[in-house]
Amino acid sequence: MNLFKKFQSGLKKTSNYLNENILNTLSNKKIDEKTIEELESILLSSDIGIEVTNHLINKVKTIKISNPKDSKEIIKILATEIENILKNRESILIQSNNIKPTVFLFIGVNGSGKTTTIGKLIKKISPGKKILIGACDTFRAAAVEQLKEWSIKQNTDFHQGNINQDPASVAYTATIKAKDELYDYLIIDTAGRLSNNTNLLNQLVKVKSAISKKIEISNIKTILVLDGTNGSNMIKQVEIFSKSMDVNGLIITKIDGTAKGGALVSIAKKYEIPIHFVGLGEKVGDLQEFTAKEFALSMLGIKG
Repeated sequence: MNLFKKFQSGLKKTSNYLNENILNTLSNKKIDEKTIEELESILLSSDIGIEVTNHLINKVKTIKISNPKDSKEIIKILATEIENILKNRESILIQSNNIKPTVFLFIGVNGSGKTTTIGKLIKKISPGKKILIGACDTFRAAAVEQLKEWSIKQNTDFHQGNINQDPASVAYTATIKAKDELYDYLIIDTAGRLSNNTNLLNQLVKVKSAISKKIEISNIKTILVLDGTNGSNMIKQVEIFSKSMDVNGLIITKIDGTAKGGALVSIAKKYEIPIHFVGLGEKVGDLQEFTAKEFALSMLGIKG
């Protein structure tokens, strides 16, 4: 399956909702107040957000519909506008770096898919690279075991502490090992922090501080993992985590499980944070590099 088909398949729930409802709304062949209200409702229901919705509606108001074919052309124009919002958020996470190791610090709320995403990301890293996985969710034995299983499956090295050990101390010893033994990548998993709990957020800050004692801050990439099924709630999570952690990039998981894929567009509009990957399914290969064009076209059900 090529890249575009993967995006089409992964965004099927969102595209089915948007494409069908927008075409039905525009079938009147005229842009009147009722049509505008219906379009607004459709866009907002996919969690595209007020700011982006207003931008798209203003664009639609400038278009005249003279025949039924114009409806599909309007959808293409909407896709272009969404692509323009998203294109500056494209960013490659895995890059060659002469300074070893590069650290990926994974953060996010419970259930966002951090551990599974780490497992899939390992597969994306070029063969032959030396990778160390640091299990810093020391509060849940099951989380450590799940991460260890991924590590074994992907044939990478694994570092863990004791249950209830200070996560920052585990991160620190993992960093020393990664640096002394010349690992290319150190990937740190953290507990599923409740984003509104100041004490837990402070613990994440402490973990990053421990890593930075041995690694230049420019070589530490803090990756916030967001559950796509949370829709507009993701925006609040980005806001809260960004205040404490200086987030360097985003990975949006489970996009295939929701019709609210529009929330990603709202995030891209509001925050200048790179989007590295989107999760388009459960398989290892379904973690795909984010591309604005494929996402925008697939989101609105346009065949490439």
